[in-house]
Amino acid sequence: MVMNGESAGCCRRRIATLASLVMVGLGAIACGAGGNSSSGVTPVASVAPAQSLTPMPRAEAPKFVKVSARPVPGTKQDALFLEAKKAYETYLEQTLLFEQEGGGKSLPLGLGKTVGGPWENILEEYYAKVRRRGHHVSPQSAGFGDITLSRVKTEPPYLITLISCVDQRQWVFVDKSGEEVSRGNLRQITMSMARENGSLVTVAASSRGVDRCVG
Repeated sequence: MVMNGESAGCCRRRIATLASLVMVGLGAIACGAGGNSSSGVTPVASVAPAQSLTPMPRAEAPKFVKVSARPVPGTKQDALFLEAKKAYETYLEQTLLFEQEGGGKSLPLGLGKTVGGPWENILEEYYAKVRRRGHHVSPQSAGFGDITLSRVKTEPPYLITLISCVDQRQWVFVDKSGEEVSRGNLRQITMSMARENGSLVTVAASSRGVDRCVG
């Protein structure tokens, strides 16, 4: 989930409530809450900027987010991490596309395939509000800077929980007239995944703006 900076307050209250109900074992991480410690984090993945300074010209042409996992997978746990990483890459791509479109009343098919459970409902509500507000990410600014991704301790009923630091500080949010209204920021995101219909999807998550990522 990559929610914009101006909506962080609203998101923060909504997700924090959900987190207390469904994000068992994630510690105090929620929009605006502290994160898990770095203990038990393994393995760690890093994301190259992926030509972060190159603008995304159109919403129809996603900027692919590629994550390199280390160590090289050799166990069942590593295989699950790599599957989750790939699902997360797709999630980031699809959220950025929807941010450029300015949200909508329902999630587009591509984004909908990456989420499930309570998180799907939260995203749908959030992007409906984005549409009503009339702001979107300028295509010229769309793209990600550095992204890090690591695995943290997972509690049932989730299969895997990840923590990520996403640099979206180059994002420029504009109104319908094209005037700048706000900018993106550095966000620390935690997501828990489960398997639905054979696919790994994010079912619980939190996101908060940070000065620097920890863990």
